[in-house]
Amino acid sequence: MESIEQTGNTVEEAITAALEALGATRDQVEIEVLQEDSKGLLGIIGQAEAKVRVSLKPTASNRAVEALSEIFRYMNVPAEAQVVREDEETVEVEIESPEDLGILIGKHGQTLFALQQLVNLMANKGQLVWKRIILDAQGYRHRREKTLQDLALSTAQKVKELGKEVVLDALLAYERRIIHITLEDDPSVTTRSIGEEPNRKVVIEPQLQP
Repeated sequence: MESIEQTGNTVEEAITAALEALGATRDQVEIEVLQEDSKGLLGIIGQAEAKVRVSLKPTASNRAVEALSEIFRYMNVPAEAQVVREDEETVEVEIESPEDLGILIGKHGQTLFALQQLVNLMANKGQLVWKRIILDAQGYRHRREKTLQDLALSTAQKVKELGKEVVLDALLAYERRIIHITLEDDPSVTTRSIGEEPNRKVVIEPQLQP
């Protein structure tokens, strides 16, 4: 429910009832008074109730879902987007479909990442506080994260055995971050990024001992 019309003996009473129905606070909504209350004859006869329309203000999360719905319609992709987690800084959106979503994911998630950048711009336009929108499609991001963690650990082991650096294939920024984070507490190796986008790579090399 994004909007509700509510009546009450007074405008304030109608607003309070609408806020309770929406589960929102006054700063989260827009209020339109449709009809002021009137007392009528002797304060009883012909008394009219107040009527208001209370609508939730657009947020980054619902803007993200709306933007994705429009994109899916334009691409003729039978998919739905749903917010699965939200905090003060981040909104995580899962995209599901009865069909394979390879067209939205792309090679190594490049299309999904580009879509995420676009939705971030659309969802945060005009917002006072920027929220990071994170997209996943049919669990791809979590599977990719596990693959990259395994790659980081196996490559680090290879570096330890060979005693020399190994350069990984080009990765997206968030993928490189996963490699760095996975190995940041390993005292035997260190990581760094080299090259220019879109061919930036991660180097895993032995940690120099003092």
